[in-house]
Amino acid sequence: LRLAKGMSCRVFALSVINPDAPRRRDTQTSDAEERAWSQLYEIEDDAFQKNVRISLLLETGDPLQKLVSLSTSYDAELVVASADCRLTCSELVRQSSRPVVFVK
Repeated sequence: LRLAKGMSCRVFALSVINPDAPRRRDTQTSDAEERAWSQLYEIEDDAFQKNVRISLLLETGDPLQKLVSLSTSYDAELVVASADCRLTCSELVRQSSRPVVFVK
């Protein structure tokens, strides 16, 4: 968020639920959605406190494909991913048409 504030950029906070991930029961999908929204709302609160413009996105599908597709459709200049994201760093860097930065 500090990077976005310093560059006066809008942040698109994205969480992707992979429908192909193994689940024990149907309620885990709604649990995953609740956890995702909770994390997104925390990011949103931080952004508001830092006066950073933010949009929240919750998608379903293949996480790598969604991130690459959305970064292109929103004409993102930079993809910033958490170092603990579930994507393989090399795959993301290889498939993204945008520069990628990993943060802790």
